Amino acid sequence: MVEPLRRDLDRAVEASMDLFSRSRVGSVAPIDPRRPSDVLLALDGTSQDGLGTAIAGQFRQRFECKVSIVDARENVTSEELAEQAAESLGGQVQPKTTGDGYEQILAAVEHSQCDLLITPCPYGRDLESVGPDSAGTVIDVLLARCPVPVLVVRQPYEPQGEMFRRVRMILTAENEIAPLAAAWGAGLIGRGGVFELILVLEREMYENFNSLIQSIAPEMEVSADSLSNALAHKYMRLHRGLQKTAAAAGFECKLKLEVGGDPSTSAATDDGPRSLLVLALERSDPRSQGSVAARIRQSLNPVLVVSGRGGQQPPTAP
Repeated sequence: MVEPLRRDLDRAVEASMDLFSRSRVGSVAPIDPRRPSDVLLALDGTSQDGLGTAIAGQFRQRFECKVSIVDARENVTSEELAEQAAESLGGQVQPKTTGDGYEQILAAVEHSQCDLLITPCPYGRDLESVGPDSAGTVIDVLLARCPVPVLVVRQPYEPQGEMFRRVRMILTAENEIAPLAAAWGAGLIGRGGVFELILVLEREMYENFNSLIQSIAPEMEVSADSLSNALAHKYMRLHRGLQKTAAAAGFECKLKLEVGGDPSTSAATDDGPRSLLVLALERSDPRSQGSVAARIRQSLNPVLVVSGRGGQQPPTAP
């Protein structure tokens, strides 16, 4: 009884992949890239501010978007930081409010009507002083409540040339926000860059799935390859849409599969500066929340988090 069930599962995965490849891949529309039209830059007086300002400046040049700046330091009434940045960026200072950092930033998001937030992470502390495994309470609240994508700035570096010529988007399970996150990644990638769609079968997910199967059929173990293929099948349309967008926009798109998924040792972990990590956050899914939090803590490069509660329609080009 065990062997037939194993064969049935493997055949189902293979049949689905074959059917998809034959009948559906060719009709996939390209992903419609999302680019900011109004960026809000939050400043906190840390060493991360310089890189955040540089990113906002590049976005202003590349996308001809508006830039607003808020001095979100806690227990500080001065707007000096925002005024200085506004002068260099040609941006507008947002009114400073009182309260915790996240309250000030969320108020500025609402007032500015921005469509992208850039903020230091961890907030209010230099990354060097607290260690790379820290994100902070302010970031946790922003990810839970901010209505627009959040680009968090981690380890500061000196920008040279166009940034984000490498974009890495990591997916670990079914995620309804993935098409929207991919659209933002495709919109922000530097000219001639490489977009890597990395599908990670996390060890915990694999073990939990096996435990479930074995509770029904003891002695049975589904191979990691079968589950990886199922994950690839789930995101094949997204990959094909990205490939079409890449061909039209002049960047390269790659698909990678990985089994294991420990963020601290994963091949998907940052291997150099000036790349952008893109994450899709389903706020209603605790697994998605945990995965995004772990990836942010492990990243030293900027991280773009695109969030929502599911039900997002895939953004496709007309």
